[in-house]
Amino acid sequence: PPGTGKTVTSAALVYHMAKQGQGQVLVCAPSNVAVDQLAEKISATGLKVVRLCAKSREAVSSPVEHLTLHYQVRHLDTSDKSELHKLQQLKDEQGELSSSDEKKYKALKRATEREISQSADVICCTCVGAGDPRLANFRFRQVLIDESTQATEPECLIPLVLGAKQVVLVGDHCQLGPVIMCKKAARAG
Repeated sequence: PPGTGKTVTSAALVYHMAKQGQGQVLVCAPSNVAVDQLAEKISATGLKVVRLCAKSREAVSSPVEHLTLHYQVRHLDTSDKSELHKLQQLKDEQGELSSSDEKKYKALKRATEREISQSADVICCTCVGAGDPRLANFRFRQVLIDESTQATEPECLIPLVLGAKQVVLVGDHCQLGPVIMCKKAARAG
């Protein structure tokens, strides 16, 4: 039931999964709110967490903004990233870049995103977000899906096709009923 510690238990599970040394752990949930809560709890265990947001949600402020990939790319202060920062500043001031600068900016940004993502212990995103092209070359042996009783089956399959060997589904089937899209199945109970 609510408040019995599913999220805390999930964070502890993810911590131990990450410490097993089988590579990165993918943590998903059907809603952004659930993903943010999990990311926050997992980060508190001391693991390096990256919260992957949809591009359309990058402008939406969240309590775990400091964990988001776009925030980490923007605030990575290393000398070899100065060109990316210069181009980012230019883009912010002028609104757009010349095509050659835009190409260079996108390549640098992609490389930085990949670098940050690869160095993380845990990547958190929505179930649908697991299909993001930025995760296309990643393989996650261990996957945890929180609030899995709220997700539709196809939604849950997206994170699982990324090489999952061990899957943990967390959720309370009595808290809220499953989302049933098929009218025939709903009528049948």
